[in-house]
Amino acid sequence: MAKRRYSFDEDKLVRFTKEGRGQGTGGNYKPWLTIQDVPSRGRAARPTGWKTGRVHHFLSDIETAVFYLLDWEDHVLDIREQFPLDREKTRRIASEMGVDHPSDVRTKVDIVMTTDLLVDVRMIDGNIRLAIAVKKSSDLDDIRTVEKLEIEHRYWMEQGIEWVIITELDFEKARVANVRWVHEMRKLDGLDVPYPEFWQDRCEQLLGCLAPCAAMTIKQFLHWLENNRGFAAGEGLTAIRHLIATKALAIDMDRPFDSSAILGQAIFRQSQQDVRLRA
Repeated sequence: MAKRRYSFDEDKLVRFTKEGRGQGTGGNYKPWLTIQDVPSRGRAARPTGWKTGRVHHFLSDIETAVFYLLDWEDHVLDIREQFPLDREKTRRIASEMGVDHPSDVRTKVDIVMTTDLLVDVRMIDGNIRLAIAVKKSSDLDDIRTVEKLEIEHRYWMEQGIEWVIITELDFEKARVANVRWVHEMRKLDGLDVPYPEFWQDRCEQLLGCLAPCAAMTIKQFLHWLENNRGFAAGEGLTAIRHLIATKALAIDMDRPFDSSAILGQAIFRQSQQDVRLRA
């Protein structure tokens, strides 16, 4: 049953195309592959993107980690995962290289190759597109994996698009953990509140208390909010996570968040503008 579920034949490839897989941008993009279509290379994940507002499909822990890092960066405009490559072009490139084109193990049909991430990035002199292959560093020792990556590399070279490989050695795990920790708190409109502007008020109160409480540890500050400002347990930390996610507050994203750190040394105001919950 599993083999039939995950295998590909020509009819299935035609159906994917008719479904609009690999087409669109932003919130309208549909990845060529979803977590239901292929066995995951680790823990599959379906986070909702800040840039796109849609659910993304990632097939490995490393893909998910790179997504969080990209979604955090303001200059990243769009993230498209499992992006399909033109099969006729990849077939030609494989032939020119003298290697076999990737095919389905069971049906022997040439598959549609995909790039893990296709990213639009805002630069000073205009926007660019970047294709990213995400792999474990150990995978690069496998000859067949390198052959398939070279097909992908040559494909994007022909399109005039920069292509890079990212492995787990290329990013800080603490940064990924911090972004993941705040990611789901960018919007708080899904939480139960006693009145519409509740979190707006909580965030403004917290910001107003940062300076006079700067000598406290973060843990002491959270308890102080509960004892002196009427915060319920957990509300202070939720507000901090939201303010970091919206970049009203800043922490060292490359170091693990430590509640025993001194508040004034670990958390900083990033903007003096009024806090506004993101719609």
